[in-house]
Amino acid sequence: MIADLPLTAVAATGAPPLTTTLDDYAQRHPLQIAVCLRGLATRQDFIAVEFDGRQLVTQIIEVDSRNARFVFDLGSVDTDNRALPRARELKFHGTPSGIRTEFTTSAATPIIFDGRPAFEATFPAVLYYVQRREYFRVETPLLDPFTATGTRPGDAPFKLVVKDLSLGGVALRATDSRFDDVATGHILHDVILKLGSFGTLQLDLEIVAPRRSMTPGGELHTVLGCRFLGLPGAAERTLQRVITQLETKRLALSPRS
Repeated sequence: MIADLPLTAVAATGAPPLTTTLDDYAQRHPLQIAVCLRGLATRQDFIAVEFDGRQLVTQIIEVDSRNARFVFDLGSVDTDNRALPRARELKFHGTPSGIRTEFTTSAATPIIFDGRPAFEATFPAVLYYVQRREYFRVETPLLDPFTATGTRPGDAPFKLVVKDLSLGGVALRATDSRFDDVATGHILHDVILKLGSFGTLQLDLEIVAPRRSMTPGGELHTVLGCRFLGLPGAAERTLQRVITQLETKRLALSPRS
């Protein structure tokens, strides 16, 4: 059985603070839900399923975002596996990879997947994904790239390319030699993120993971992994729209989307 925490206790574990609801962590768009479920499947995380007074531990093994369905494995107890299809409601919950995840689905259907028994269920209407240790990152456009501009004290203005972004921060690509030896913990104040048609955001960034990298063409540059220092609700909603639409485009181009 997966060790679990009540929702009211999540804030004490280092998670983002909870107020009166979990709405700040609710994923409702099917593509957002697909991203979360696919992450569970890719990492082969275990998650518990509660139904009719029973509980089994399972893994998600396939996510079909086009048809809004997912496949999960049988549990280890035969009587629970036989009882699960009779349940009208299934409650999935757990803290895989340190991220509180909870969602409820309707009844699951027994199927054969890759030659073995499994269950298939429709996507939930809402999935709570309390991001604690990591955030889903998306690559940004190569054509007409997003940029980050600002000015360091006593220095000329800079312009960096946004390599990827998440709700936790951004990775910035710099060919400017002034950033070659920048230290971890350095703060860039009032950085303007230009996010194409989504507009601009002005935020403070802390450099947490600077590194040197080489492009396929052999060009050496610096990548600055940064985290947001405070993220207003409006800015978070804008970033969520950006992430969702970029992932939508990626899935549209993927043969398995």
